[in-house]
Amino acid sequence: MVFGLVAAFFWGTHSVIVRYLTSDLHGITIAVLRLYIAALVLYGIMKLKSHPVSIRLSDPNLLLTVFGTAANYVLFHIGLEHTSASNAMLLENTAPFFIVIFLLLMPGERVGWFEVIATLIALAGVYFTVRQDLDVGGEGLQGDFLEIFAGLTWAIFILGSSRALRQTQSALERVGFLFNVFILSALILTPFMFLYPIQATANDVLFLILLGVFPTAVAYYLWYEAASQVSTVSAALLFTLSVVFTLVNAHLFLGEALTSNMIIGAALIVSGTVLSKFSPRNK
Repeated sequence: MVFGLVAAFFWGTHSVIVRYLTSDLHGITIAVLRLYIAALVLYGIMKLKSHPVSIRLSDPNLLLTVFGTAANYVLFHIGLEHTSASNAMLLENTAPFFIVIFLLLMPGERVGWFEVIATLIALAGVYFTVRQDLDVGGEGLQGDFLEIFAGLTWAIFILGSSRALRQTQSALERVGFLFNVFILSALILTPFMFLYPIQATANDVLFLILLGVFPTAVAYYLWYEAASQVSTVSAALLFTLSVVFTLVNAHLFLGEALTSNMIIGAALIVSGTVLSKFSPRNK
């Protein structure tokens, strides 16, 4: 849970960095370069530790995770062009809801009442956090639908990752799996990057490196370590904590106001995430 908290903190810096970068670069370009940088960091770690580097295309969990990652990046960034950031934040964070539905439908999987209640509390927190800026069903209806599918594909990423992590025995194995996810997703998305002009300044390069290292390579690795010790639902709820840190970072670095609704929402998100830890299915 501590690793998940640190991961959520780094994810909370994501939107602040991306907002800066989008003044010069398209969202898809940022996403692809971010993935390549993160893959390079993980590759360096494996080479440093003399861990074998391989691409395991025969692993169905890897293919499921790559599909979820690539589809999510496309849907999220394109959807953000047609709807507000608040709508995008809320609708993508429906991923835990989809996780619960998937687990209820899949044979051999179980969902406890603790996890269902925790999911509902956390989703209520996300809603409270962004509700004052919501415009669901307005002019950005197309973008809203894309963000709902972004939440669905993010759930697929979490599900594939969680199932794969159960089969790993060491941190380096999890680094290797994550490297596969990043490099394959980047290769799939690379053609989309060339649809848009690339005009990066020196500052853009610096912030791209920071984005690829901390909110991507480090944050995802820490989440993988956390997810290997908790249930799939608990792992999904750790993502919602990033909403809390996004608000804090936006307040500190962008001067955005913190409202009472945001504080209530943050408290609900934290409560739901902590409650999920008491599920009997967590280690």
